[in-house]
Amino acid sequence: MKRWPDKNYINGNWAGGSSGRMWTVTNPATGDALAEVSVADASDVNLAVSAARHAFDEGPWPRMDPLARGRLLFLLAQKIRDRLEDFAMTDTLNVGKPIRDTRGFDVPCAADLFESYAGLPDKISGKCFGTLPDNVTMQFREPMGVIAAIVPWNFPLTNAAIKLAPILACGNTVVLKPSEVSPLSALMLAEAAHEVGFPPGVLNVIHGTGAETGAPLVRHPGVDKITFTGRHQTGAQMLEAAKIGMKGVMLELGGKTPSVVFPDAPVENVVNGVITGIFYNLGQVCVAGSRLLVHESQHADLMERIVAKVRGLRQGDPTDPSMQLGCLATAQHLSTVHRYVEQARKEGARCVLTGKIPDGPQNCFYPPTLFDGVTPPMTVAREEVFGPVLSVLTYRTEEEAVRMANDCDFGLMANIWTTDGTRALRVARQLRAGRVTINGGGALRPNVPVFGYKMSGIGAELGYEETVHEYTSSKAVIYALGTEKSPWPE
Repeated sequence: MKRWPDKNYINGNWAGGSSGRMWTVTNPATGDALAEVSVADASDVNLAVSAARHAFDEGPWPRMDPLARGRLLFLLAQKIRDRLEDFAMTDTLNVGKPIRDTRGFDVPCAADLFESYAGLPDKISGKCFGTLPDNVTMQFREPMGVIAAIVPWNFPLTNAAIKLAPILACGNTVVLKPSEVSPLSALMLAEAAHEVGFPPGVLNVIHGTGAETGAPLVRHPGVDKITFTGRHQTGAQMLEAAKIGMKGVMLELGGKTPSVVFPDAPVENVVNGVITGIFYNLGQVCVAGSRLLVHESQHADLMERIVAKVRGLRQGDPTDPSMQLGCLATAQHLSTVHRYVEQARKEGARCVLTGKIPDGPQNCFYPPTLFDGVTPPMTVAREEVFGPVLSVLTYRTEEEAVRMANDCDFGLMANIWTTDGTRALRVARQLRAGRVTINGGGALRPNVPVFGYKMSGIGAELGYEETVHEYTSSKAVIYALGTEKSPWPE
């Protein structure tokens, strides 16, 4: 594949950082350097926000025929599909994801997102309150302005598309900051948008750390809204930054997904679903099914089946299509995951499966790890590990299962496994989570909103009605029908 973009994309041009500082992007599977990318400091952030501000205030994008805006989004989707292999290999090399996953899900999903939201611009509508005797009141939905979008490293291209597709469809301009760990596919996306003809300043992509680049971006007075996906601790910082200018905030934060398995559930389906839910992308998924709640009567059988199947998973070179598991994104994150594993041991959880962490430069490979005998107060059952660590808890009654599932600060997603439809809906209504799947079906869909309960976020990611609410402003226009002068102040 050709050389990756290594500069910031601002106002339709590629620009090196004002400081001249470069950041080394690393392949976590080998420790080798992939690229050197310019770092944006506060002055570069100001250039990017100013470009987005001018494009919104003076440029054609918010005023463009909605169908024309949609066509550009559709062309971007096509461009992603045309370069599927380049995008897939980029994210595989950048964060250690198996190539079978980036080819099979990440890149196609990103293209689907842009294609799906390409149909939204001309469907955005307001309301008319025409029943009042003395006026007609109209509610308009208008583009909101400049959006600061910050995404994490676990799904580099897909996360960027989740933010950009609805933001752009609604007529906003945007400054995107990918994780400093994984900027390459976001810069490629800017390149693709340039090639299909997005006006200058509509999409800007800047690179750097949270402190050096992210902080001045979210505090910039030219930004109208912050949308962030990542750790809940950083989400709290976004709320603090939003006070400057009273910005809007959309936060998609951490999760601690419970998978509640009832005795009547089809066991083989459960085994596959549980393994996929926690070990896909090595658990580096905000909705990873990290807590398995099993009825005591089926515990032994289910554990035996899960352990046997996990032992057969192939882990190795992420560029090898036969590998099901790659590596974690950074050595620093591996240390965090391992710290949680050691803490679980100290607190009395029983490790029934793990493996050896390789020595040397390939130290980002972490083995699938299972803990049994976990109880709700344990750290591993309460905090987001964001790694391939499954905690197994047992329950006796449905009421206890619901109580244990809800005994957590997060509420992003929950899974239910049962063939009893009445029970499934009854339990789903009781679970404190923004998304509940029944017998699987948890794949991301462009038109399905993602909500976060409790510490898992504020607002909705995706969903057409929800997107319009998040990324447009509402304006009421009151048209008086009466011709008589108001009696006050006479």
